[in-house]
Amino acid sequence: MDYQKRETLTVGFSSLFFENARYLRKKVFKPYVRWFCIKCIRFYQKRLSKKTCLYYPTCSQYTMECFHHHGVTLGFLLGAWRIIRCNPFSKGGYDPAPLPYLKKKWLL
Repeated sequence: MDYQKRETLTVGFSSLFFENARYLRKKVFKPYVRWFCIKCIRFYQKRLSKKTCLYYPTCSQYTMECFHHHGVTLGFLLGAWRIIRCNPFSKGGYDPAPLPYLKKKWLL
């Protein structure tokens, strides 16, 4: 009997990871990082917050809106800047989260 010689294909995890790194960053890691950050803010709002912010929307809501509009990195920076501005000497008032500058508007 003639047996065919079978070739085995070995694929390393690192080669698969580096080939699919862009896909993994966009589709797998980014949504979960954003989800985790928003869950942390929700926990803060429900359990720890005293609801005494001078601004409307509150600093935590502002940060959460920045996460939705700008992503985690820029949203975190915008939220940190807002928290720095929120102090007893500030005027407070209405200060909405900035909308993305390069957002495409679809007209029907």
